[in-house]
Amino acid sequence: MAAQPEFIGTKSKMGVSHEGEESKGSMRTGVGRGMIILGIFAFFVALTGGASRFDAMQIIPLRTLSALVIASSLFFLTKEKLEAERALFLMFGSFALLVALQLVPLPPWLWQRLPERLEVSQLDAALGLEEIWRPLTLAPMRTWNVLGSLVVPGAALVLAIALRASSMMLLRIIAGLGVLNALLGLLQIASGRSSAFYIYEITNRGSPVGFLASENHASIFAACSMLVVTLLGLRARNAPYNSWETLVYPVAFFFILFVSLVGGSRAGFLAAIGAVLVSMIMLFLSPRHRKGRSAEDAARRWLDDRPRIVLALPVVIVLLTAVSFLALDRAPAFRDILASDSLADLRWSLWPVIVAILENHWLLGTGFGSFEQVYHIYEPSALLMPQYINQAHNDWAQFVIEGGVWAGLLLIVLLVWMVKVIGAMALRRTHRVDAIFWMSLFAIIAAASVIDYPLRTPLFQLVTVWFLLALSRHTRDIKTT
Repeated sequence: MAAQPEFIGTKSKMGVSHEGEESKGSMRTGVGRGMIILGIFAFFVALTGGASRFDAMQIIPLRTLSALVIASSLFFLTKEKLEAERALFLMFGSFALLVALQLVPLPPWLWQRLPERLEVSQLDAALGLEEIWRPLTLAPMRTWNVLGSLVVPGAALVLAIALRASSMMLLRIIAGLGVLNALLGLLQIASGRSSAFYIYEITNRGSPVGFLASENHASIFAACSMLVVTLLGLRARNAPYNSWETLVYPVAFFFILFVSLVGGSRAGFLAAIGAVLVSMIMLFLSPRHRKGRSAEDAARRWLDDRPRIVLALPVVIVLLTAVSFLALDRAPAFRDILASDSLADLRWSLWPVIVAILENHWLLGTGFGSFEQVYHIYEPSALLMPQYINQAHNDWAQFVIEGGVWAGLLLIVLLVWMVKVIGAMALRRTHRVDAIFWMSLFAIIAAASVIDYPLRTPLFQLVTVWFLLALSRHTRDIKTT
């Protein structure tokens, strides 16, 4: 009888062991399924959401699928999942509410007292239409379009939260998009300006734009992808059983860099160089010793013990690549840095007009999506040209122009949240490399938004939302360890 309890106890342990293995297996299955779903959605957004134009035909299937994704994801959301990402939900919901409020009809006595309404009010009086209620926005159809466009980043946020996507999962998918974007760009330049691989009619033909319509946006996306690949490579180097990843990420990094150097975007060229420099700093500051290595890791341990060689190797490769591209005249962006740029001159010429619009509409804004129509009111005769201006080419200023002081306050809240989260990460010695990554990543996007508008493309909106979510989850993982 004495042996019976021992037998029962052994059986119990075996049962627990099997249950634990089944639990881990189901968890891995759930993670794999979630990554597949997110990857498919991200790939579809990449194929249809690379243009910032409101009239691109690709937005019809894109927004339709995004709306279906939101509807289906709501069934898997729980209070616990929402509470974990409360800050992001509140900021996104506040922005959506702000856009919606601009579409609410206002009484005539209030609407007629708003800036730039005098001429319309006089026409109403002449036609006997004084009692018509109108919304705050000066371009209601464009603002409705902006409100509808929020289904794409909204779907990205809700789906990732519903599937419990980890920081690493989101970053891996973004890195995959970066590699596919570079591959498509390589096919585009290899097959000529009339290549069928260009997705959009209005695009920079002859440049490796990939999934995007603008070479500037493609180059900025490439720079962000390079930083993501660097971080993933550093994490793979310090994790067990990752030999394939340690080989894949360096190849992906240099592949994206090579394709990016062929592009004609000067801002993208500078962003790529910045990404390379930041990647070298991350590599130099990352931990180089790992416990529990086997004798088979002797070569890697030899390199880890010599950080100068590890740092010098990519520097030499990048320099040789850049010199070869310049010698063969295959880096038009570098060549154009010293050349005059009519678009850069136009950006400077637009600034007095932007300031004038800001002075009149800083309080309530002109309505999201209305800049093109409002610009026509202020457009000076000196800037009349065959081409038309559809964006301010300064997204920071345009965001305040269209949303007013409330949009500016919302932007400040987001920046404060990011500084708080990244700052807390930087205070931890073991996570300073991660802090450098996040600071550099958002700095590239912020700097690009000073001279362009990458965040007005659905693909960049999805990627940025996932960056913010990955930052939030990364910070929470740090706190729990």
